[in-house]
Amino acid sequence: MNILRSVQKIPGGLLIVPMLLAAAVNTVFPQLFGIGDPTTALFTSRGTMVLIGLILFVSGTQLDLRLLPATLKRAGVHVLARILIAWMFGWAFVYGFGIEGFAGISAIAFIAVLTSCNPGLYLALMNSYGDEMDQGAFGILNLIAVPVIPVMILNSASGAEIDYLSVAATLLPFAVGILLGNLDANLQRMFAPGTVILLPFLGISFGSSINLSLAFRSSLSGLLLTLLFFLLCLLPLVMIDRHLLKRPGYAAAATCSVAGLSMVVPGIAAGFNPAYAPYADTAIAQIAFTVILTSITIPYVVKRLAGKVNSAEAGH
Repeated sequence: MNILRSVQKIPGGLLIVPMLLAAAVNTVFPQLFGIGDPTTALFTSRGTMVLIGLILFVSGTQLDLRLLPATLKRAGVHVLARILIAWMFGWAFVYGFGIEGFAGISAIAFIAVLTSCNPGLYLALMNSYGDEMDQGAFGILNLIAVPVIPVMILNSASGAEIDYLSVAATLLPFAVGILLGNLDANLQRMFAPGTVILLPFLGISFGSSINLSLAFRSSLSGLLLTLLFFLLCLLPLVMIDRHLLKRPGYAAAATCSVAGLSMVVPGIAAGFNPAYAPYADTAIAQIAFTVILTSITIPYVVKRLAGKVNSAEAGH
């Protein structure tokens, strides 16, 4: 019985399959993940940042400093484009529809999704389809994976500033990994399998906070939210990747899956501003549906775009 090979046949399967299995368990038996440590610490959102920190460190050890400028160029464009898109459409949404939004989609759900990126799924896909520079971009993409950006956009009218400490805290494990990996090739080799080992645990930590019943209860508004995300984020990013970076677009597409971590944004936003509180529960369910849908569809979009590149290379 070759479970690993079956999972690896699915694009991004090392993260997606554990995430969906954990979501199913959480839906049927939510008490299981909360029985106490170390189970709770390892398999729930309590351990998400630890796992992300470890993956940041490990992926840093694999990045050759000679490739860093090119990596920054690719990932930097993707990150800046995501922030600009989210800021522009987020402000337009609030000014056009108010915080209550339209068609059941509130401002917190819309902005949380538009700014979200799942670096874990990105890395799983780039391990299959990308090169070293694509894989190295994982560390930089984590800057838009944490809830800082959507909360900033939601609260910018009240004068909220960039949380530079959060930015530094995100980059430090990655920088330490780069330093050690480039100082000692033995360390680089030792940590090489690290991301493959850690990705399934990250998937479980994402999935353990998803209730499939609640997610699919908001399927119509969640589907509309996903379509808006693809229209306003996926298509522009692929075009930017192709025309500005002269790349095939699969790496840009891989950044366009919504992370389970984005489900904490409504609660954080409501803490900053009680006006968001009435929309928080619905927003969480809609975001969960979008997490599931993008996690399933984006890997196949990436596979298709990467397949076109391979076909073109084979033709030559």
